[in-house]
Amino acid sequence: MGEPCTIHLNNRHINSVEVPKITRVAAGENLYIKFINHGAPTHLTLRALNGNNYTDFFHANIYVPDFQKIKIPIKEFAPEGSFVIQVIVGYGMHAEDCTIDVIRPSAPEEFSASPDLPDLDRPDRDRTVPVMQLLPLVLTMALSLFLYALWLSTETAIYNYVAYVLMILGVTAAWSSRR
Repeated sequence: MGEPCTIHLNNRHINSVEVPKITRVAAGENLYIKFINHGAPTHLTLRALNGNNYTDFFHANIYVPDFQKIKIPIKEFAPEGSFVIQVIVGYGMHAEDCTIDVIRPSAPEEFSASPDLPDLDRPDRDRTVPVMQLLPLVLTMALSLFLYALWLSTETAIYNYVAYVLMILGVTAAWSSRR
């Protein structure tokens, strides 16, 4: 967890807001906003501008008697970038913006030799298909297409049935040869 974003209210005068210009938070963590009220209890509106890529938080009305802390979750797979948190006080009369920079934590690049992972340096012979295994499939499909063409030109139903059975046999033969 990083440092919370501390916002001071009513410090200099009524409805004054002091926000940090930039606050950084990592994707997948929570952004903690701490309100410190130096004057009378107040209501404020907190809203995220252009933050839908980074958080599900949109806006909230908050009552701050003297101290208040809220949590805004940042999406785990949020991209790097920034959005704005706007603090509005005095029934909309005064607003201040705080830029929230979302950073992606660096991924550890530790790879260990694992016996279940394939060796990428040498070609995998199990993935190549010999031509002789595809030959029955190609021949039966070509013959089936020829029989379908005969069926369409002569309208004899037997060509359709033979072509269908021949295609099923060709696919079955190709599937069986891989096992």
